[in-house]
Amino acid sequence: MESLEELRWDVRGLFAEMAGQYAREDGDRGPALMALGGIGRQEGERVVDLNAPLLGHATREIRDLLKRGDSFGLHIRDVTRAVHLDRDGCLALLASAVDAGYLTAPEDLNKVQHCYNCRTDDCEYHDSRTWTLTPAGRTLAHASGRKPSTRKNADALVAKVVKAAHAINADPDATLWWVKEIRAVGPYADSGTESLLHVDLAVDLRPRLDDPAEQRKAEQRLRDAARDRGERQRVWDMVGYGHWQTRLALAGHSKVVRMFHPANDVEGPPLFREERDLTVSAKATAPYQRPTEVPHKACSWCGRQVQAARVAQRGAPLASSPIGLCAQCLSLGWTDDLQYQGSSEVWPWGAIRELRAKLPEEPLHSSGCALCGREDAVEQPWWPGDRRDGSGRGEPVALRLCDVCPGLLELVDSPGRDGWWCARHEHACMAGMRALLHRRAGVEEVALSARKARKLPRLTALHREVLARVDEHGALSALDLDRAPGSQSHQDYCWWEVRLAHLFDHRLIAMVRAGGAEERSLVRATSSLERDLSAQLGALYTPGPIWDGERVIEPAPPAGWAALRDQADQEAARLDREALGRRADHPVPEAPRGRWG
Repeated sequence: MESLEELRWDVRGLFAEMAGQYAREDGDRGPALMALGGIGRQEGERVVDLNAPLLGHATREIRDLLKRGDSFGLHIRDVTRAVHLDRDGCLALLASAVDAGYLTAPEDLNKVQHCYNCRTDDCEYHDSRTWTLTPAGRTLAHASGRKPSTRKNADALVAKVVKAAHAINADPDATLWWVKEIRAVGPYADSGTESLLHVDLAVDLRPRLDDPAEQRKAEQRLRDAARDRGERQRVWDMVGYGHWQTRLALAGHSKVVRMFHPANDVEGPPLFREERDLTVSAKATAPYQRPTEVPHKACSWCGRQVQAARVAQRGAPLASSPIGLCAQCLSLGWTDDLQYQGSSEVWPWGAIRELRAKLPEEPLHSSGCALCGREDAVEQPWWPGDRRDGSGRGEPVALRLCDVCPGLLELVDSPGRDGWWCARHEHACMAGMRALLHRRAGVEEVALSARKARKLPRLTALHREVLARVDEHGALSALDLDRAPGSQSHQDYCWWEVRLAHLFDHRLIAMVRAGGAEERSLVRATSSLERDLSAQLGALYTPGPIWDGERVIEPAPPAGWAALRDQADQEAARLDREALGRRADHPVPEAPRGRWG
């Protein structure tokens, strides 16, 4: 049986061998050290101008194409889906990539590929020939467009790392690791280098406990405590949870700072050194056992005496949570910011439809709300308002419900509710359910951090071309683009819908409405006035139900909002008429299709 130290060096040797096997060519290389976090960080990174021409395309397109084949290679169908070319053009592009040294052509490239599925030769859908990436192609596939850092910015980053090292060593029990030494290596060690792609640091981390077995048990306790706080998907690491937290405290998710294990002969300017020995003797403890999860014996929402899983918001302790939900209410109230004991897959549709049919005949409570028992409940007809189709149609069901439970059951107060209203109603009821659960249990809700605004997708030349075609014909649909001349075989209806979605995100196009009813198939270009009015309306008031802290209500719009909405509707109607008129004068051409479309 090998010792722990021998096994550790064997693992390091395996990592170094794999790193050398998959190292990229033509890119920036780190020092000949093992990455502190395991496989991956020691690989080089190449920075290129993504807008520069390459093989007749933008470098970004070639890079994205090569990235598709990084693992298993490229098939001809992968290329036809990625670039705006037909089959012959894709074969020519692949040949150019082979000549440039990015790909290796298949050995049977010149042989006829007979397809036994459709009984034809050279079938692109069943062509199994594979172009594999060369080391240069792998480097370009993972190339970045970011600019190198300056020496001044690099020094500022290193100062933050050194400050974090002091903080870690001030409380080494928090992560069970401490920093012995940090040295500058690679290009950063050369004071004359001003342009730095990476800041390479050799970081010597030491365990807090001298006994590896006790260190491992202590890290397991840290990991389970993090699991209890809701970090279920982020607590696993190749070395240990505490080791990962220490690395995260030093450099975070920085793409510039790279940390490596120091070798015995590593040389470089010292940036930080701990004179104290913070490794302490460990006392022998009993074998570690993960704490058992004890469920509740009653549901905190419906009040039934059944087994209920503990529920808590992410960031709050789960094992000691006083809130528990049965399988039925867990399905009704499941949201992304809740964690609970058990499987991570919750499917609410079955429970919702079962309760809709059962509650009128067998309410869970004889008085108050039929579902949760709250006294403030009214019996009235409710209509299905599934937000997935926004229909609001169907046979009504008579139920005695409070203001929160209708949204949990996907019911609405009147027929014909739009999909956006159903979605906001359900969200408001979910917020009310969480607030009431915490209020009954006597615990405070965890303040949710504001979500970052989603970054708008990049508009390419193809998207601008589609916008120009919308302007030319006034109004068109994804089906029009699919049937138009020049549309390739891979550019089907769904493919064009994704491109139109980019323009929707930038509010450059809008749906055409005919007679007040939204026509979902045709889109038209928007005007600057329409976009300004839409932004003003959104900043002033958002229609739909909300949870006000006590009830689910639908507040009335403020003064002046209705007039502003009428102005926006008039502008939209004017643009709709112009778009439909231009479409009639300049119809979208349609290419003749053969037997196979």
